[in-house]
Amino acid sequence: MNCYDCDREDRTVPATAVCRHCGAAVCTEHAHATTELVTRNAGLGLATLPLPARRITCTTCYDAEHSGNRTTSTAPRPRHRPADLAGDRR
Repeated sequence: MNCYDCDREDRTVPATAVCRHCGAAVCTEHAHATTELVTRNAGLGLATLPLPARRITCTTCYDAEHSGNRTTSTAPRPRHRPADLAGDRR
């Protein structure tokens, strides 16, 4: 499978991930890896687990999710390879 965004730029680059929101295949250049807290039911509420999970989105979905936050939308987008996140500890 090839990166959807690269294909739109007339380039053929293998995809390394899939956007969690829209499902588009993305390469490392177009993938945005962030963290997400994981919760589970605990009694009458939720318990937050100690290690964050990895969440990968494409550039379009990342920009859309952060468009309401002025401080984030003007800052450069983080570009992390999925293996660089703390969630990869074993």
